[in-house]
Amino acid sequence: MSLNEPGRFSDELMAFVMTCLFCGAISRDEFNFWCAQALSLNNAQAFLFDLMDFHEEIFKVYKIIGYVPHWEHTEDDEHALYGISVRRGFEPYDMPLTSNEALACLEASPDIERLFGQVFDFIKL
Repeated sequence: MSLNEPGRFSDELMAFVMTCLFCGAISRDEFNFWCAQALSLNNAQAFLFDLMDFHEEIFKVYKIIGYVPHWEHTEDDEHALYGISVRRGFEPYDMPLTSNEALACLEASPDIERLFGQVFDFIKL
């Protein structure tokens, strides 16, 4: 899985970051910080300026972006992101599985943990 091509912004990367936000794997402040850092990437989009200070309900992020970016992933990949959330001590709203199930998905998906660490290199797991 290589959506984090070094130095390059992509819709898939943006979709991964947004999925992390929706799954509670990152906080809103961490999302804002990532958007500020992403401005230095090749192909960075102008909407990142607005997302640096985004403080509305997270579903409104699509209004700023203007479309819905897509990250090709499985349900287990998404469940692994919930596992990151649980491991970090966050309590995601409306999590579709138990904390233990989320942690098991994370354990079974080392690629997701590795990708998370690459994209959010400022967060220690």
